[in-house]
Amino acid sequence: MPYCRKCGAKLDETARFCPACGTPVTAVNAAPNQTAPKRRPYYILPVVILIAVLVSAAVIGTLLFLPFYPVHFNQTNQVPEADMDNLFLDFQADVAQVNIFFESMPSNMAVLNVTADGNVGILDDPNRAVNVTFSHQATNNSVVVIASVSQTSRWSILHSLNVKCDVYIDPSASLTLQVRSSVGNIVMDADTKVTLQRIDLETTTGNVDVHLSKGVVITDAITLHTTTGSAQFKMNKADVLGNVSVNLQSTTGAVNLDLAATNLSGNATVNARTTTGNVNLSMAIDGDVGARIESTTTVGRITVDVQRFSGNQSPLQSSNYPAGNNFLVNLRTTTGGININAAYGTSTILN
Repeated sequence: MPYCRKCGAKLDETARFCPACGTPVTAVNAAPNQTAPKRRPYYILPVVILIAVLVSAAVIGTLLFLPFYPVHFNQTNQVPEADMDNLFLDFQADVAQVNIFFESMPSNMAVLNVTADGNVGILDDPNRAVNVTFSHQATNNSVVVIASVSQTSRWSILHSLNVKCDVYIDPSASLTLQVRSSVGNIVMDADTKVTLQRIDLETTTGNVDVHLSKGVVITDAITLHTTTGSAQFKMNKADVLGNVSVNLQSTTGAVNLDLAATNLSGNATVNARTTTGNVNLSMAIDGDVGARIESTTTVGRITVDVQRFSGNQSPLQSSNYPAGNNFLVNLRTTTGGININAAYGTSTILN
């Protein structure tokens, strides 16, 4: 039974004041050693849920985008032989290695062979991983071929798919060729008798490499262009007919020129330009072939090693310039160097 804290009189259990002295009754506190139950941190459950969601997303993403289905693709398209003097071929690829060959083919003017190997994800159809379009028609004494190759994968950057396009061209017809590739190298090797009217090869991320040997005749213009790769042009005793131009350009890569000639049937203007790469020229000429070389660089150096050439860095002229037929070479770079190795004379030409 409680008692008044002032006078000690007995108190009723429900009394609010002492009946003897009127002192307010104070409630008895809970036991001092009694502790309130601990509460768990409020953020534990949301963290657990977030971790579960992230783990689930990672697993699902891996299953969706991980290369899973194998791909073995092979398709060949042909242009039958026709009594035409000219062949115009327009080819485009998004991500592919493009190789251009010249071969005598009795029954065809051109053949496109596309192969692809690798893997795609579960969201893609391995039987349709590559799409090829191909059409050709005859008009005005020419055969016009338009073709394209593309990957159909939704996330091709995450998959290991290697696409190769081999283009075979019969050298009997004069050729106009235009090839564009977004990602991949373009290589053209002409080592037989063929007439090239206009050649335009361009890639965004990749190298462009052209090699022309004896028997090849250039009648118009050759253009090689790349953004993040190198451009290389090698001319070994190939001929020019009339006044032609060769234009090589790279933004962040090197431009390499290798010119060797003993006889030309005209003049060739060669322009080689790069922004942040080197321009390298190797030249060996003889006979009635002369050369004049001009160089310009903003930041880099110009290195010269010449024989039977006069001048100091720019311009340089062969001892027989101007000759009956000439190379007019312009080399330019912004933040790269220019390296010139040129010689005129019979000892410089290989048979």
